[in-house]
Amino acid sequence: MTTASAEHLHAPRGRVADRVDDLDAELRRAVRRTSAVRQLFYVVVLLVALAGQVSGAVERLHIPLLGAIPAVAALELGGVVVLANADVRRRLGERAIASRVLSALIAAGAVAFNWLAHTNHLLGGFFAGMSALGYLVWLMHTENQRRDRLRARGDLPPTTPAYELVEHWLRHPAVTLKAKSLAKADPTLDLYGSLDAARAQIRRQRRHHAIAVVLHRKIRAAVDPTTADIAIAVYDLDEIAARLADSADYDTLAALINADLAPARLTAGLNTHTTDPTRQAASTPDTADRPVPGQADPQPDGPTVIDVPAGASPVDPAGTPPPQPPPTAVPVYEPTSDEDAAMYRAWCAGVASGQEPTGADLARAAGRADDATGVGRRAARRYRDAHATTTATADARGNGNPGNGWRNGYQLTSTGASS
Repeated sequence: MTTASAEHLHAPRGRVADRVDDLDAELRRAVRRTSAVRQLFYVVVLLVALAGQVSGAVERLHIPLLGAIPAVAALELGGVVVLANADVRRRLGERAIASRVLSALIAAGAVAFNWLAHTNHLLGGFFAGMSALGYLVWLMHTENQRRDRLRARGDLPPTTPAYELVEHWLRHPAVTLKAKSLAKADPTLDLYGSLDAARAQIRRQRRHHAIAVVLHRKIRAAVDPTTADIAIAVYDLDEIAARLADSADYDTLAALINADLAPARLTAGLNTHTTDPTRQAASTPDTADRPVPGQADPQPDGPTVIDVPAGASPVDPAGTPPPQPPPTAVPVYEPTSDEDAAMYRAWCAGVASGQEPTGADLARAAGRADDATGVGRRAARRYRDAHATTTATADARGNGNPGNGWRNGYQLTSTGASS
């Protein structure tokens, strides 16, 4: 922040008002100076363009000098005169399209005549450029005055703050565009006030969208989708957001996050290579009881006797296959998530008791209020298919349990789940 800006921020109210008055007076003086310079510039450009028009008319059209001056002056000034008439009609509320188009055609004819009337095209291009420059300067001046009148009447939005190119437009284009729109609607918003208002409105829109999605899903579970759409359109989402904020249990939410940030939880999966010397000494057995590395275990005196049944050979006959490892029990079903595991435990417990749980029971076991999404029904069907497939495979191999519908020993007597 510059020194002048700091003094402006901390200046008393009276000094700020005096500074604004000084700026307004300086602006009025600048407007008067610019108007005088513009008029002088236009007169010079007009005289140069007229000189080109006159010389071209005398050279190519062979018109006498006294007759060429008023003829080409009418051509050169015709575009400006018609444009002034169009500006008057637009002040009266008309669009004056015909006058504006005719003005542009006359100006284009004057530029073309200046270009074609000179055998030296470089000189003709110079005079043609001066004709175009004079007309465009007058056109810009007329449009500036028109915008000032519209803005004074409230028919044109006020000028918006000057937002920075890199910091605002390139880094935050959506926020800056929203801030510009808000500044047009509310002239009291300055640069940073409009940016703050834009960020607040974007946050409110995101909050409304999230609340509308959840509320629509909840209402649609009880009624038809059309009624849910009507409810979303009627309910005041700002009021719902305010009540949610008032009833929020921030202590519980903070404790929920704090539980995940506990040091014991964060370091649970880390392998610590440094240990406490005292704890290591307490957990290490006495070195006198451990065998010395490289030294064979003590053998008992006398020949070694192998304990075998009477009449049996201590050595297996030739060709005897090695003993097979015990079969590994294959799980009937492996859950894919914590929610799936909770529903599977509830399903197994219900089947073991003789009553298969319903989809709603499984959804409640997973922490859901109901089975509106069908996750419980799909889970029950998935568990039945897995157990049925495992049982069929076991029966085909001859190691199934006759009379039992499930491999894990459950006997299903009745079902309450719907597929």
